Amino acid sequence: MSYTTQLICFSYGCSSQPEDVIKQVKYSNKILLPPSILHELIQGNYEMPYFFKIENIETKFAQYCGVQEFSSPPGVAHIPYHIMSGLGIGEGDNINIDLATPTDGSYVKLQPHTIKFCELEDPKALLEKVLSSNYPIITEGHTIAIEDKNTEKVYHIDIIKTEPAPVIKIIDVNINVDFAPPLDYVPPKPVENNFVDTSNNVLEYDTERFPGKGHRLGEK
Repeated sequence: MSYTTQLICFSYGCSSQPEDVIKQVKYSNKILLPPSILHELIQGNYEMPYFFKIENIETKFAQYCGVQEFSSPPGVAHIPYHIMSGLGIGEGDNINIDLATPTDGSYVKLQPHTIKFCELEDPKALLEKVLSSNYPIITEGHTIAIEDKNTEKVYHIDIIKTEPAPVIKIIDVNINVDFAPPLDYVPPKPVENNFVDTSNNVLEYDTERFPGKGHRLGEK
């Protein structure tokens, strides 16, 4: 059973929402929709939780989103600006809204844009917290924005693989998470063996010039 409608799109910055709501969902893929849509979904006995495909009418580019609240003005959808920008949607543009039924996720592979994210005090805890609260549905090939509330810095992370489908629900499921090295990670250059001649003409490796040990990325 499908549900589709067309709304006018504005970012949260152009809304009259309270500042605390805007801060909560600014870096997320959660949208605000009119109360009338919630009424129609309930009347139609559509299964919760609700997820929607947001589509640029002209280009047909789309992204899947969750819902923060059904509290936007009639005929209006409020969407995080980074999603609008990624889809090429401007303030006041018309967009298609389609109800979606994503598959429960089992696996996701993520790739931070910068190694600075991995150098945070506890990047795993931050990622788990943000994903569970701000990104209930994710799409393979898309980029998410994560804000560290302590520093107000924003980190971008690519979703390079999802299983068992390109679009998955990640709330209320057990999901395995894997990481690829950050985009700006530069592997160390291999060190050439350094040899010294001994009196008996046997070549031996000089280890004293290369102290220490190697560490794998993310290893403590």
